[in-house]
Amino acid sequence: MILLRKQVQRGEDRWKPSTSCWASLLSLVYHCFDRVVIQGYLPLLTRPEHIVHFFRDVHGLYPITQQALAQRTRDYQRWVEAFARNHRLPLRWPDKKIKNEDLVRPSCLSRKRRKRFGVYFILQSMEPGPTFRSRPPPYPTPDLNYRPIKREGSRSTHSYFYLRDEGLGPIIVGVGSFLPFQTRYWINGHSFISRQLERQGLRFRKDDNAFL
Repeated sequence: MILLRKQVQRGEDRWKPSTSCWASLLSLVYHCFDRVVIQGYLPLLTRPEHIVHFFRDVHGLYPITQQALAQRTRDYQRWVEAFARNHRLPLRWPDKKIKNEDLVRPSCLSRKRRKRFGVYFILQSMEPGPTFRSRPPPYPTPDLNYRPIKREGSRSTHSYFYLRDEGLGPIIVGVGSFLPFQTRYWINGHSFISRQLERQGLRFRKDDNAFL
């Protein structure tokens, strides 16, 4: 096993073997992050007591039934459909015969040629994720409207918004359709570099992650 030590030279991270006999033969240089995945969440919708406060105290909705929770999902899905319709965006489920990258690429290239930014494609898929369930209590309680709220996993529709950002380039925002509406963001460091070069008016060719 060769242990690596980190050195900072000329503004870049440089890793070299700690064993002196290998130092002149190996040098690993890392200039930027390739893909960064960010997990997002709404802090006030992550625990059962937050859900109770949101429905009962904020919206005055009580008891908190499973139908009330499901209504939030239906409202959000209708919003996604309306957003796609109003902006004339493709709203599709993945095609097993085509990679997602190949499916959305024509829309991305069209947006790039027109020098436009924003969402250009929405993909939807059924995936596991966190959600909340409401069930009648298994025992009598003084509050006849009481419903235990439990966080658990379930399969639900996830919407993936493919968009072209002015500073970051192409990124993906994934949102679950069930409470707590957990999100994920995919950012590519090489796309960020491309945007910086374009904004500075520098000419270059890019093949996957290679720049010239």
